[in-house]
Amino acid sequence: MTWSVFITSSDTTRRHFWEYIVSRLKLIFSCSLVVLLAACTTSSPPPAGDSLAGWKGNVKRALPVSRAVSYGGCNKAVSDYVAASGHSAYASTDLTAAAYNEKIVICGAALNARTVEQAEAAALKQCQNGTRKWSSAYSGKCEIHASK
Repeated sequence: MTWSVFITSSDTTRRHFWEYIVSRLKLIFSCSLVVLLAACTTSSPPPAGDSLAGWKGNVKRALPVSRAVSYGGCNKAVSDYVAASGHSAYASTDLTAAAYNEKIVICGAALNARTVEQAEAAALKQCQNGTRKWSSAYSGKCEIHASK
């Protein structure tokens, strides 16, 4: 005795219905994620003359937010950067590349500089000095992740 499987029209209709529902849920999730990321990475600067302390500034790339992502002094550097009251910048090597290649993240922070440009240059220089010191232990190049 042989068994055959037949898909009836009601089974086909059900399958199409669930495929439609899943595609809509994926779309809703993707849109929600984009809105959430935009809301988390952009904030309005404080009024002119006020302290920049507590403001993340212009976030260009992800900042390490937990010890699972970054070890060593980079978490403290991010905390110091956010707490700084003047023009500051944070630079580091690529977090994603470091995670995939099991390498370390090298970072640099410049706090309370005269201008944003000076802060960015100093943070990049600190990061690049670290890459020279640990030349085989990191992945990616130094880039500015945030500045204010």
